[in-house]
Order: sequence, then structure tokens, then C-alpha cells
Amino acid sequence: MANCFVRGNKLWVDYYVEGNRIRKATGLEDTKANRSFVKKDIIPKLSAMIITGEIHQKQPKTFGYYFDIFLTLKDSNRSYFVKKPIWNKVNEKFKNLDVDKITRLDVKSYINSLPIKSVSKGAYKTVLKEVLELAVDDGVLKTNPAINIKLHGDVQENIQYFTKEEVKLILSRAEGILKPYLMLAFHTGMRPEEILGLQSNDVSDGWIEIKRVRTRGRIDIPKTRNSVRKVPCPSFVINELEQIKSDHLFLFRDIDDATKLRRIWPSLLKKCELPKRKLYSARHTFATIMLQDGIVSINELAGLLGHSSPKITLAHYASVIDSKQIDLGRDFNLFG
Repeated sequence: MANCFVRGNKLWVDYYVEGNRIRKATGLEDTKANRSFVKKDIIPKLSAMIITGEIHQKQPKTFGYYFDIFLTLKDSNRSYFVKKPIWNKVNEKFKNLDVDKITRLDVKSYINSLPIKSVSKGAYKTVLKEVLELAVDDGVLKTNPAINIKLHGDVQENIQYFTKEEVKLILSRAEGILKPYLMLAFHTGMRPEEILGLQSNDVSDGWIEIKRVRTRGRIDIPKTRNSVRKVPCPSFVINELEQIKSDHLFLFRDIDDATKLRRIWPSLLKKCELPKRKLYSARHTFATIMLQDGIVSINELAGLLGHSSPKITLAHYASVIDSKQIDLGRDFNLFG
């Protein structure tokens, strides 16, 4: 027999399975309407599931079992395809372990062993916490070993960027659709998915309005409120964009993911006799030159880059900050 009771200001249900007393939170506030709902809807269904054997004493399952459930729940998440490679790395490490055998030390050791910045480790910690929380919800775990894990200090990553002379060389030898892409990336610091999400009406009067992203064939809104922004764009870059306008909805037409550009990017670097660097280095170059030349403050750069906080900007670019401060011109040319 199942019963309803109140703990704090929340409604819980109390029932027995195979002689074991189980208490579960409904997540509902203690109101007259919610009490009626629990008694008339939840408890009858719960009782029926106990009788039919659908509910039974839970046996430990592997991390991989709950990871599959986690993926199903995240399927509609707008950053699913971006975050999935991280999720898969975590699952590869823990998938064959029974969740009741995963200790807090296991979690802590794994997170702190990652040779990346603490801000990046957070994504790994989050997936561990959310997957193991499903095991808590399932009654297999009483507590989540991934909660309140403290991270050790950052492992400093070197920002890869180009010099002004290298940028001039790259832009002089870039061809096809890669040239306007690089013109935008080097002169605005926009993210790849933001550039590929641009439409013709997003560019006007020396400004670019960033209000959508396009990656892996998916179109979505930017991931944070600060990512929705307007950035200044030099007239010579806008003129370059005018050359690629077409009847297609997007400026960069069928290039709906940066990986399609990364196939021709290494060839361009080789032609310029430059070492291999990621395509994302164009964004780092913009930020570095803006700071080294004292064109903007760290707060202003955070706004241009669409960072959620100047702290993020500072963490990336602290080593290149210059004390000089000058105004950002309307038609600035960083590499002229």
C-alpha cells in the first residue's frame, strides 16, 4: 500500500517493495491540488506497478546503462552534438563499471587528471554528476559521488595566434569561400558557428548582428545571452561579403559546419609555409591583437567576443594584456 506524506514543503510517497520500505519525492509542492493529484493519479499507478512487478528492488547497473538514458534525455538539447564528444569520453572511462562501485575518489581522480583548464573540466564533471544522479533517481544509489567535487588548479593552455604579418600573408593567398570567412574571423573574432549562421540582413551600417549559430547542419540561438550581440565590422570586410551574396538564405551557403572549412585550411597554411594551427586561432588572433595594441579593455573585449563574463576572457588572454587604451575606430584595420 502506498501513502502520501509531507517532508518540508514537498509531497513524498511511501511504499513497500519485497518487504523493503521505499520513500520517493514527487517534486510537487504541498498544495491541496497536488495532494489530490498524488492520491488520485500517482498512488493508484504506483500500486498497480507494484502488483504487476514492474517495480522491484533495483539491482546495480553499469554507468553505461544510465549513460544511454542520459543521452535519450539530452537528445533535444541544442548543444547535443557539440557536447557529445565530451560525454562519450566520460562514458568510455566508466561505462563498464557498476555505478555502486564508483567512488567519490574515482570521480575526483579522473576529473583532476584531465590535462585541461578547470573551466573545461566542468563539462566532464557535469556529465558524471547527471548520469550518476539518474542512478540515485532509480534507487540504486543513495548519494551521488560526483557532487561537490573540487577541481585542482588550471593547466595553462597556450593560446595559438598569428602575427600581423602572418595574417596578411594568409589573407593574400586565401581563395574561394575561405577568404571572406577568414576576413570575418580575423577582424571580428566571431566564432565559426556564428559566422556560418550569418544571413545577408545581419550585416548593415558597419555592424554585424549575431543572433543565430549554425553547426553540424543545425540552426540554433547562441548558447548564452551575451553571445547575442552586435560587433563592428570594417567596410573592406563588408565589401568582401557583398561578393558572396546569393539567393541562398545564408551568406556561406551550404557550408553548415566549420569542419568543411578545416579540410582546406591546412592546405592554405602549407602554401603560406606556416605551422599547423586550428582554424579557431583566427578568433584568438583577433583577441590578442586587440589587447596587445591596447585597442580595447578586457571588459570591452569580453563584449566583442560574446563571453558570459570578463573573467573568462581574462583566463584566456591575461598574458597578452597591455596597459595602453585607445578608442576602437569605426573602420579599423588591424592588419593594414
